[in-house]
Amino acid sequence: MHCQTPDATPRPCHVRVWHAATSTDQRGEFERRCERWLAEEELIHADRFQRTTTRNQHVVGRAMARRLLADRNVAPEAIRFGTGRHGKPQVVTPDEAIQPFNIAHTDGLVLCGVADPHVDLVGVDVESIHRRTSTELAERYFAEPEVRFLRRQPLARQQYFFLRIWTLKEAFIKAIGTGLHTPLADFAFEQIDSERPVIRFLAAGLDLEKQWSFVCSTPREGFIASAAVGVTGSHSPALVQWQPFENLVGGPANRSNVGDEL
Repeated sequence: MHCQTPDATPRPCHVRVWHAATSTDQRGEFERRCERWLAEEELIHADRFQRTTTRNQHVVGRAMARRLLADRNVAPEAIRFGTGRHGKPQVVTPDEAIQPFNIAHTDGLVLCGVADPHVDLVGVDVESIHRRTSTELAERYFAEPEVRFLRRQPLARQQYFFLRIWTLKEAFIKAIGTGLHTPLADFAFEQIDSERPVIRFLAAGLDLEKQWSFVCSTPREGFIASAAVGVTGSHSPALVQWQPFENLVGGPANRSNVGDEL
């Protein structure tokens, strides 16, 4: 699969990242609406979570994936999921619903990114801007060039840039499907304060012979998110759209950053 037409003219790759606010302290009306798309075993699994916020994230994330991967020929309820080697969710059946996707969540917000079928890999991540961070944590997990970048930033901006780097890293390892089996210091991001951060591989083989694009966004107030896109062959800059999932289910939503280019 690649973003290249038969005449070798690059064509665009599209990724749509849908976001949905979730209740942190109760099973709300929005979560109940999402439950209608889940399989029975998913509902049983959701009810095993002790924290309401975790249950809601599971319900909404799975509902988003089912609704967004379905089409006029495939009902959301008909989709069957499996997992890759390191647990990355993927569609098993039906074939019509097989498409690159990835889910991310934090307290209060869930993302689901869905890419064009000719995109090879996609990963998304999201964090609250209020998450506690520290330079010690960066020194433990980040690559040395990223640590040096953070140290140069004003103290008031270090938390923001820490989360920007963290979500970029998480989006990448989720895209390649290895999770934290891949050390975060094996790759580094450059041009971190730009619209198009660039990855530099410090360990062999991590690029998987793909061309990589990354984008950061603020899908909702109080959150920072990143998307990673990997494709084979020549392609024009991918286009990522951030859209509120509530528009498909019913309920209030905030619109922002629709149409950011990777």
